[in-house]
This record gives sequence, C-alpha cells and structure tokens, in this order.
Amino acid sequence: MIDYTTLKHSSDGMPTWDAYLGIILKLATNKPLWTADGLKTAAVNELDLPDELRNKEYNSKYMGNVAKNRAGFALSDLKIAGYLRSPKRGEYEIPQLGKNAWKKYGLNLTRAVVHEEPLYKQHQ
Repeated sequence: MIDYTTLKHSSDGMPTWDAYLGIILKLATNKPLWTADGLKTAAVNELDLPDELRNKEYNSKYMGNVAKNRAGFALSDLKIAGYLRSPKRGEYEIPQLGKNAWKKYGLNLTRAVVHEEPLYKQHQ
C-alpha cells in the first residue's frame, strides 16, 4: 500500500492524475492483460486513501468517483505515450517501452517524462 500523502496532490489532499502514472505502470507489470476499469480500481486501491477521499464524487452525475477519474487520465496518457497498449477496446497490456519506463522511473514517473515520448508528441 502506498502512502497517498507522499504523492503529488491537490489542495484537498487528493492525489493528482499524474501521481497515478507510476502506480498504473507498476500494476500493469503484474499480469498480462487488464481491463481499463480493473486498472483504475487497482490503482485507487493501491493507495492508502482515507474513506473521504476514496469515496469522493464529482458534483456532476456524469463524472463519478474523483480518484478513479484521475487514474483514468493517467491511463490515457500512458497509452498515448506507448507505455501501455490496447489490443482491444477497454483492455490494456504493458509493452517493452512501458516495462523499460517502469524499470527506470518506478513510482517516480512524471508527466514531463511521459509527455516527452515521441508517440505522445506525435499525438499532440
């Protein structure tokens, strides 16, 4: 379990979306194929969040759980950069590029590193 207070977070204490980057890569190395929801849920569960943050919802009925939504943004950027691959809609696996990033950065993977990847720049 990761102490959420050690991660980059917003003023309310909630980890920011980019705090989930390394967590999701770590999880992706643990099994060959994940569903998007499975990865997001596992990422939130990896954190020692108090119930008030874990259960926090957006005011809009369309946005849902804040922590899971932020994990979803990280998942999206990891895919765009090529650190995750989606063989089918809603399914994710980690290719060699993602494994290399995990070995090099671990939980310290940052938005700046991800956004410097050629695939990410090409997408922009």
